[in-house]
Amino acid sequence: MLLQAKAELEENPLVYKYVLGVMSVLLVCFLVIAGSIWLFKLVESIYVDYVARKPLFRHFYFKLNDLTPGQRQILESNFKFYKRLNLKEQRYFRHRLHKFLNNTEFVGKEHLEINDTHRVLVSATAVMLTFGYRDYSIGLVDKILIYPTSFYSNLDKTYHKGHFNPAYRAVILSWEDFMIGFKIEDDNLNLGIHEFIHALHLSYLQTEFKNDVTSYLFLTSLKELQTYINDNPVYKSKLVNSNYFRAYAFENNFEFIAVVVESFIETPQDFKAQFPELYKKVKQMLNFNFKGY
Repeated sequence: MLLQAKAELEENPLVYKYVLGVMSVLLVCFLVIAGSIWLFKLVESIYVDYVARKPLFRHFYFKLNDLTPGQRQILESNFKFYKRLNLKEQRYFRHRLHKFLNNTEFVGKEHLEINDTHRVLVSATAVMLTFGYRDYSIGLVDKILIYPTSFYSNLDKTYHKGHFNPAYRAVILSWEDFMIGFKIEDDNLNLGIHEFIHALHLSYLQTEFKNDVTSYLFLTSLKELQTYINDNPVYKSKLVNSNYFRAYAFENNFEFIAVVVESFIETPQDFKAQFPELYKKVKQMLNFNFKGY
């Protein structure tokens, strides 16, 4: 069929030349775009490695979406991080929040009826943690399950306040405990932050999500942070004995970074004053160059 079409075109020289010209232009455009993308990635990788540990830019959108008036009121009334941002950053934050809300399934468990307060506050927590990145998706999350209170897990036969299930691609939360962590802003306990950091960490460790500057920044900075602590036993002992980080932080590396980020978000000035080296690494890891940090 293709040979027949080619023969028919060749019988009409003008049409043949036109089609050949169009195909040549498309090929050139493809090569230019592919080459530009490759060159940009090369330049950015050099920039991240040798100039500054951050992406060349964080925001680029063809169209900015926005929240409904009701959703915006919930965000503006309740979310401290959002209120610290300047007007341009707030506009970008609402766009990202809109995307997260529209790409994520929310499921109420044990007869809990999901409303905009659930959806906005949980989603805003996720958006906050990735706001320093250009690629702000969390690859292993497409569902949020919310229970009224702590819930029983058949996997380990115990009750949980929160959990991340990568196989189910779900963050699971107790609303009661999420709100306690949300309302008490300076106790370094925040269930939403804790579980979304687990989701980010595991997403970036997955091969399909780790070939970009975002995962590179997170994982490289995390490795530097862990190496610094492990190579300095006196510093590590200071961390353990400080009482600034709760004991759960030292269960394993996954819990450590989740607890550390809770503290970084909730009490940044205390963190910076007590552990400036560690604070600097976490700030670099999240690319968190915002007011108050």
